[in-house]
Amino acid sequence: MDLRELILLKTAALFHDPPDKAWCLVRGEKHEKWAEELAHIALDGTPLSEAGEMLSDERVREADRLAASVDRVLLGELIGDKRGAFPEKSIKLKNPINPRIEHSIQVDLGKDKVEEVMRELNGVLKKTENVEEAYLALFGLYELIWIAKGLPSGPADTRIPTHTVFDHLYATATALNWTYEGGGLLLHIDIAGVQDFIAQSRRLRDLWASSYIISALLWSTVLNLIRYGPDVVLTPSCRFNPFFYCDLTNRVQAIGDYLKIIKIEGFEEILCERFSFPRFAVIPGSMTLVLPSFISDAEVLVEESFRRKWKEFCEGIMELDVPLSRDLEREMRYGFMEVPPFSMRISSVRVDTSKGGDNVYAKAFESLMNENRKKKLLKVNPACMLPLTEITREIFDGKGSLADSKRGFDYCTMCGKLPAIVRWDGRASDEFLEEGERLCPYCLMKRIFSRRPGPVLRRILGYGGDVKISYPSLADIATFEFKDGFLRDLPSLDKLWKDGKIRELMGRVLESQYEERVLAWKYQLRKFEEIGESSIDPDLKRGLLGFLLAESEVAILGKEKRKLWSELRRYLEEKGIVIPPIGMYYALIRADGDDMGSILSGEVGVIGIDVKDYIVSSFEGKSREVVLRIMDSDYEKLKDIAKEENLNEENLRKTKEFLNEIISSRKIPVSLSYHVSISRALIISALRDIKQIEDNNGIVIYAGGDDLLSIAPVSSAIRIIDGSRRGYSGLDGSGRFHKLGNYLIPSMGDAGRSYSLYITHYRYPLYAVVSDSSLKLEVAKGSVWVDGRERKKDSLIITYSARGSSESSILPLSLRDPG
Repeated sequence: MDLRELILLKTAALFHDPPDKAWCLVRGEKHEKWAEELAHIALDGTPLSEAGEMLSDERVREADRLAASVDRVLLGELIGDKRGAFPEKSIKLKNPINPRIEHSIQVDLGKDKVEEVMRELNGVLKKTENVEEAYLALFGLYELIWIAKGLPSGPADTRIPTHTVFDHLYATATALNWTYEGGGLLLHIDIAGVQDFIAQSRRLRDLWASSYIISALLWSTVLNLIRYGPDVVLTPSCRFNPFFYCDLTNRVQAIGDYLKIIKIEGFEEILCERFSFPRFAVIPGSMTLVLPSFISDAEVLVEESFRRKWKEFCEGIMELDVPLSRDLEREMRYGFMEVPPFSMRISSVRVDTSKGGDNVYAKAFESLMNENRKKKLLKVNPACMLPLTEITREIFDGKGSLADSKRGFDYCTMCGKLPAIVRWDGRASDEFLEEGERLCPYCLMKRIFSRRPGPVLRRILGYGGDVKISYPSLADIATFEFKDGFLRDLPSLDKLWKDGKIRELMGRVLESQYEERVLAWKYQLRKFEEIGESSIDPDLKRGLLGFLLAESEVAILGKEKRKLWSELRRYLEEKGIVIPPIGMYYALIRADGDDMGSILSGEVGVIGIDVKDYIVSSFEGKSREVVLRIMDSDYEKLKDIAKEENLNEENLRKTKEFLNEIISSRKIPVSLSYHVSISRALIISALRDIKQIEDNNGIVIYAGGDDLLSIAPVSSAIRIIDGSRRGYSGLDGSGRFHKLGNYLIPSMGDAGRSYSLYITHYRYPLYAVVSDSSLKLEVAKGSVWVDGRERKKDSLIITYSARGSSESSILPLSLRDPG
């Protein structure tokens, strides 16, 4: 194995087609020569310069074929060696999930603009020191620079415009992991017990920490494999992925400086200097990798890496200068360092591409999913591997107790399943424990991490500053409308500050002291800056800032404070300032993409398109006419079609056999390009969700593209759901595509997404809310709507829980015409 050669070949794969390939056809030029010219402009003088001579390498050509989608395979079967047959000069993009969704691209693209991108890319790559660094930079910046320059996206092939040229280029780089040595490994990682781990939370910050720990652990587990190229990660996509870009900027400092000047509207949060690590949990609990053949024992390697990273995570917690960390060290006999709180299922399939054959990737993916389904049947509780019997036996033999319990041990008040090792000691100033709380090692680490994530992340990711994060409480979210209403009109408050009675009341309710921390809640950050930059009275400003950051349960909901606020509200109302009443309820929003397993497996019927229609809609122009004729003709008529179109009759016969095979299977053979497109659509969906939530004053717990968990004020919950659902299907962009300037990215199209909106009292146990919202989401996903035709799933269930009792209603969210 020669890693340097592999990376150079992957670089060649990213340049084997020019990004303006469709416009080459319009100009009547050969795209191959232009691709070589662009590769030299971008790569000469950089560590990747040799790749410019590898564009025609047979391994790159084979990767090009392997990455191709089913429609391109059909076209190749149809035309044989007549490579330029059925030219199509109109430039369109079709959605790869439902090609009936299309967008015509009416943008002129000059060669000078393309050369400008290559020169800028060249300047950045020259700042890298070796091929590994340079390829990471190329992978992360190639498409971003193109978008930032305002250039359009075009199809990889105008005859079958179901994939953007960039999706195809990145898919080809992924395919090289297999064509490099004639085979490789398709590997799937699935963390079991994710939902239980997340649900075991008492505070909002516990919820965030639970999700983030899973994202960070899984990402750190595969970091060593990413040295072979970020293209090895098929899902979730590394393109636009905040974890990848944070990793890139910390590995290659020059790239980090450059990334900060790239401005793409809506994607400012890919990097966030305030945090020094990714802000959001966007890595889901599963991952699919395409690995080269020379990585032996990959399953063992990944499992060992996962356990090693968990141990490093524990060590990072215990190294913090936090008194409770000593309790963890004292109770290491618990075995928590060796046993993570969730287990990992790893499935893999060996692939041999040296023998050729059709649908190599599709067959491998089907085998992989079958293996993963079998492994899911085995349920494992990691707690079974802890020495709990030994510990409790010692306790009942009188040899000690846990957390000074009079009963020998008490159960953890967060997870309710394991013995606690610490308990609240009665100090009101304890920032980690509340009154009555007792925590087991796992929940204690979760709580500590929520306060000081940076140093711990530095242990497992290699970067992360020691920032203290201020996270809102559920009470803060519940009282949002009241707090925001009070802080909305700063000039009027400044005028009223001169009123002695109002000033005296304000002085009693406002908080003049506050600790500066990194604010996780975007609303608080925006309002903090607004107040700080205002010209109001300095004493009032200090009080308002303290009130903004104060814990609402103390600053608003305390018995005495509520009386004072009621009195102040009356006075303010007399002066013309109306403030909403103090709220007690917040909204938990959960979403999950419908039929994702079926869509990833090519079962497009679940979104309302049959396979025959899918195939015909994938083609454009003359090729579409010919494919439709072949479908509708019997074998006897193929001879006439071959003669009329100057095609080989045997090729037409093979094409018809392939078409019949696909149609009878009722699903399309999936491809790397197909999955690369979906993976990228999902990461864009995640970023859109994040923006939608933060613009509407919510808090992101995790955003994985198809799944979502958020906490928000009740007043903005419906806006978030509406915007999120529209964003998932690209309805906030252009023609069902995500739009970044002139650049179009296929969305999830007609795929559905179901939501659970759970409105509840801030004091109702959070773990019960999270668990019940998950059950309610399954009800939404099981719904069937009949209105002219039957539609399944794609629904919103709204639950109102009045501190125990709850009521629910289900609404359809379908964006399709009921017909």
